[in-house]
Amino acid sequence: MPRIYTSSEIFKALSDNTRIDIISHVIAEKEIACQELMKRFPLSQPTMSHHFNKLVNAGILNNRKDGVLWFYTLNDKYLQSLGINIKKIIAKEKMLKGGEN
Repeated sequence: MPRIYTSSEIFKALSDNTRIDIISHVIAEKEIACQELMKRFPLSQPTMSHHFNKLVNAGILNNRKDGVLWFYTLNDKYLQSLGINIKKIIAKEKMLKGGEN
């Protein structure tokens, strides 16, 4: 039986700007390697791992290992089954950030 994630896990994971930015990159690429994501952020490996784990543990991202590489994809079907349109949330967030400049 698939794990059921609590709403608080999902919303806590979405409450961090870095995690929103990670999700944005994953959406843009469909699937992206951990190493590629790490190049896009000025954060340490342990900090990035913390963010990845929060997103995976909340059911927002899926991960898979291929050799030594970890890849991330959006768990969009699950989120949609909960009525969460993460792509719309991310698009709105981008629009708001663009409006701040």
